[in-house]
Amino acid sequence: MKVVLDTNILVAGLYSKNGASHKLLKRALSGELNFAVSPLVALEYEGVLNEKIEAGFLSISREDCGKILSALLARASIVWRPLQIRPTLSDASDDKILECAVSSDCTHIITFNKRHFPAAMTRPWGIEVMSAGEFLLYWRNEP
Repeated sequence: MKVVLDTNILVAGLYSKNGASHKLLKRALSGELNFAVSPLVALEYEGVLNEKIEAGFLSISREDCGKILSALLARASIVWRPLQIRPTLSDASDDKILECAVSSDCTHIITFNKRHFPAAMTRPWGIEVMSAGEFLLYWRNEP
């Protein structure tokens, strides 16, 4: 099983240490969670996290954020040349998440914006879309 973490999962995981997103982030950093990232997804992670730091939403330094991102990317399966299937989704910024998932044979996209990834667009690729909490419950019960 391999997943793609939408950027909002990283933001939530760094915002609060109490939620499912933080648990998934810790498992990704430990190597327990198999996940994929493309260069475009990595750039989005960095850009959005830095915006949230600058806006005061995240109380983490840019230096610490950079260290976390470096550690995260060191554990990721990198998709250097994702299949380009855009424009596909209603939010164009989500196309790179879907492309990464498709290109790396992911089983899941983990996001808080499930409506941005309709089943009609993900199921033909064998990809389920879940929130962080839903995925943790599913993962615990996986045989």
